[in-house]
Amino acid sequence: MFEVMLIGLLVLVLILIPLCIGFVAIVRWIMRRTRRVSGQTPVTAAEPLPPPGAVEKGVVRTESLTAEDTFALETSGEQGAPSEKAREPQLPVEDVVETPNNTDKAVLQDQLKDSMMFRYAVVAGIALLLLIPLLMVESLVGERSSLYREVVEDISRTWGGLQQLSGPYLLVPYTERVERERVVPVEGGEDRLVRETRLEASYFVILPSRLSFDATLDPESRRRGIYRALVYTSEIGISGQFTLPSREALTRIVPALVDVDYARSFVVTGLSHPSALREASPFVWAGVPYSAEPGTQPFENLPSGFRVPIALNAGQGTFDFSQRLALSGSGGIRFATAGETTEIKVRSPWPHPSFQGQVLPASYETSDTGFSAVWSVPSLARSYPNLGTLHTWPRHFTEFAVGVDLYQAGTHYKLVERSVKYGVLFIGLTFLAFIVFEMGLGARLHPVQYGIVGLSMVVFYLVLLSLSEHLAFLTSYLSASGCIVLMVSCYVGFALRNYKEGMGIGVLLVALYSLLYTILQMEDYALLMGTALLLVMLAALMVVSRNLARGNK
Repeated sequence: MFEVMLIGLLVLVLILIPLCIGFVAIVRWIMRRTRRVSGQTPVTAAEPLPPPGAVEKGVVRTESLTAEDTFALETSGEQGAPSEKAREPQLPVEDVVETPNNTDKAVLQDQLKDSMMFRYAVVAGIALLLLIPLLMVESLVGERSSLYREVVEDISRTWGGLQQLSGPYLLVPYTERVERERVVPVEGGEDRLVRETRLEASYFVILPSRLSFDATLDPESRRRGIYRALVYTSEIGISGQFTLPSREALTRIVPALVDVDYARSFVVTGLSHPSALREASPFVWAGVPYSAEPGTQPFENLPSGFRVPIALNAGQGTFDFSQRLALSGSGGIRFATAGETTEIKVRSPWPHPSFQGQVLPASYETSDTGFSAVWSVPSLARSYPNLGTLHTWPRHFTEFAVGVDLYQAGTHYKLVERSVKYGVLFIGLTFLAFIVFEMGLGARLHPVQYGIVGLSMVVFYLVLLSLSEHLAFLTSYLSASGCIVLMVSCYVGFALRNYKEGMGIGVLLVALYSLLYTILQMEDYALLMGTALLLVMLAALMVVSRNLARGNK
């Protein structure tokens, strides 16, 4: 989220820069034009003086004097010569016709059309308007992604969701003496306090002294329509050892202990999605196989799983156990660390593990062919004891677990969504390249052509989204980008009537789309690459606009 906000802020700043520059340039030009027009003084036509002698003869000359006539009059000795002021030459004066306002507006419009700053402002406005279809495409990507997640969740419910294996736990029934007081009402007298003693039954919860899990995850893809979901099948081997606590240890937990019924014990194993259990071998207890039963009663803190009735021999203090399970799931797997010492081994051919839980693996290996991880967790790392009763046992004890998720580096929807976030940046870079071409080669594109090129770059993401739902992302990206590059380069070449400029734009777009794909693949360095690209865009903008102040003088 921070990356998107940072890039959006920088892009907004870079777009506002040419807008502000263009606005200031236009205002300055209008002010200079206004001052130039207001400084002109209108010239009025003067009525020419009649020549000498015209009044005497009753004739009035209407034509104005030439310079030769004026000189002849000045040198003649005739009476009635005009005064010195009158003898000054009278040049013909043309009538001044005021320029209509419409002419000034037309000149203003022509100069605005020729102004580079005005073109910058128009191009920046087109880039801002392209945010509307870009946001519509982003909304469509989010809608398709939500539908994909719904389908994946539905597949997970039927196949098996994130599996968590808890236990096994040994439940041994016991009886304790409980004393309680109650008040008995007495007719006609005071109430009497009665103390009662009775026997109550419950279960001890005993955790294994040693517990081991050995799991193998085999990923596979399940398809529904055009959507695919990553699931897995797992083979899990469970083994360990139980050690019966002494009478003194049991008495510390239950001081009023009367009796322990070892013959009616249960071994309970929790499984988050028992419907995804494909196969369960017999539970081998001290070398004797036992059949499992559905349900976790009486261990109600485990919502789902299975149990095995066991008739214990109190004289034998240590019991080994083992079992193999085959189950399916999706997303990942978790193991509750139930033993005093819990060892977990997980292997899978999936190359992208994401280790989860409160404890990281003690050792692990990852490669292109898969991963393997080993956990070793002592009982002191968790917050619940190795021995307790159902009354005092914590309800959320299964939250302390470790495991791994089969991480998908990025679905095509995530990649398309990330590419759309760079849409404004790439549109701005393309328009900036067009401006550089215009300034360097003297060619010009119409604002409508800028808009068509920008819309084609928006359509690129729509084509990419459509193709990625049916093809691999790389194939979809190459097809969509190749189509857009070919169309835009041909369009620009025909518009400028110069195939070399069209080829130059095509090379530029190939470089931009190659850079975009590199950014999408570099998840850890996406912010760094995007910031570097913004710096390059800012430097190019500085180079293009370095002579603006000089040109406005």
